[in-house]
Formats: sequence, structure tokens, C-alpha cells
Amino acid sequence: MLTEIRGTRLYVDQRGPADAPPLLYLHGGPGAGSYDFLAFQGDRLAERLRLIGVDQRGVQHSDPIDGPVTEDILIADFEALREQLGFERWAVLGHSYGGRLALRYAANHPSSVSQVIFENPPWDMVLATRTLVESALALLTEFGLRDAADKLLRQSGPATTEMWIERTSLLHRLGERRMEIYLGPGSRDLELPSGALPDQIQDRAGYFAETITHTPGFNESLLPLLPQLSAPALLVKGEHDPVTSPEEIHHFQTEVLDGTYHLFEGAGHFVHAEQPEAYAVAVSDFLLR
Repeated sequence: MLTEIRGTRLYVDQRGPADAPPLLYLHGGPGAGSYDFLAFQGDRLAERLRLIGVDQRGVQHSDPIDGPVTEDILIADFEALREQLGFERWAVLGHSYGGRLALRYAANHPSSVSQVIFENPPWDMVLATRTLVESALALLTEFGLRDAADKLLRQSGPATTEMWIERTSLLHRLGERRMEIYLGPGSRDLELPSGALPDQIQDRAGYFAETITHTPGFNESLLPLLPQLSAPALLVKGEHDPVTSPEEIHHFQTEVLDGTYHLFEGAGHFVHAEQPEAYAVAVSDFLLR
């Protein structure tokens, strides 16, 4: 259903018992929407939790954006949604880019977040870019793109919008085979349900991404926020995920006071879709422990 939040309407999908512990899902992309996650995890997690999936402003079934959008604006939307739904506190789960938003939210609103779960997050864009390009080197070489990849890897300094654009453009040149980078060896035939959504719904992802990736906060490393986490935290990592770097994992394991690391062997970037049953058990057990 569409819910009025801070001057726009957000698509909010609520599932599970009303008295179960609430869990907010934050999708990645940027601009991917919650459709795929809910298709694989909605009913599974709703067996034991009150799951709230939301399409961020301007994405999929939410109203198109007609103004600026930043990570801070999105965080304010989530906090306003919590208040409107009447939850004193809730757990937050962020996949991929949603893991950045989950970290910002938990660090900036500690009294609102009971627990936080990260699935293959890119907290530092420089590290994530390097990890992603290195994971794709064999395929990029096959496509005759090794020189462009090496050039990107040689870049130094802080993350920039230009780095993001160069990385995105390079990987898009792989066409349909790009997903081989993101999926574990046993998941190469996985199809994401959102591919069947109408074009006008899917097109919103591109506009959202174009808008938010040009804001300063998008390139900011969020690693300094990890020591600020006061809520119990779970980092879910797929063995073949090409996004979260070893350095980011190390920061999590050494700087988060109450942190748990869970490696899913054989899985890639979409653990929730590649190993849905095991994922639902791990998430539910963590939140209900």
C-alpha cells in the first residue's frame, strides 16, 4: 500500500503477526526496490517476524521523485515511517547499497534500532570498487576490457562520482553476463522476479540512481560509523560476493562491540535469493535470540 511520508507516498508492504518483532528491509541498487527480496524472503521471514518492506522514495511502486534525494533524506523517511507505524524500536536489514543506509540509520538513531543486519554492504566505495573490479577481472579480460579495468584499479584518493560512473559503465559492457560476477557457482540460473515489472516501474531505478550518486554523501566512507554501533549487528557475507571487501569485514569484526559475522559458503551477492531457507533461519534466529 502507498503511505504518505514527508511529502511523498512510499510503497510499504507489511507481513507477519502484528505482535511479532518488527524488521525494516532496506533495498539496494541504488534504486532496486523491495520486490525481489520480498519474493524470496517476504513470507519466510513473516513466519516469525513482522516484516516491513519499503520502496525508497522515487523507486518502483513509490511516487516518482520530483526533487533532491540524499541518504540523509532517505534516513529521515525511515524514521518518520517508524513513528507513523507506531513502533518504539525496530530491527533494520539492508542488502548491498541498503547496507549503507542501515549503517547510517543505526548510527544516527540508536534509540530507534534494536538490531541491524547487513547483507554484502559497500560501506567504502573505494574498497567496494576495487573488490568488484578484481572479482570481474577474468570476465573483463575475456571481453577485451582488461586495460580499462587496470586503469580503474590504479585510481587513488577518495571515492568520486566519476569513479562510480566509470565502474558502472565498465560492468555494463558485459551485458547479460554481468550477473555471473554477482552469483555463486550454483546460482547462475537464478532469475530475479523484478525483471517482469512494467518498464515505467523499472525505469525509475535509473533516475533514482542518477540523482543520489551525484550527492556528496554517496561517496563518503561509512567505516568510521562502525564503532558507533550500539545495537547488536549481524554481517551476512556470501562466499562469492564481489562487493564487501576483506578490509570492511575486518573493520566490522574488530570495531563493532556486539557484532556477528556469518559466511554463507557457495553464495554470491544475493544470499537471500540463492540460499533462501538458510538465510531466513539465520536472520530470524539472530533477531529472536
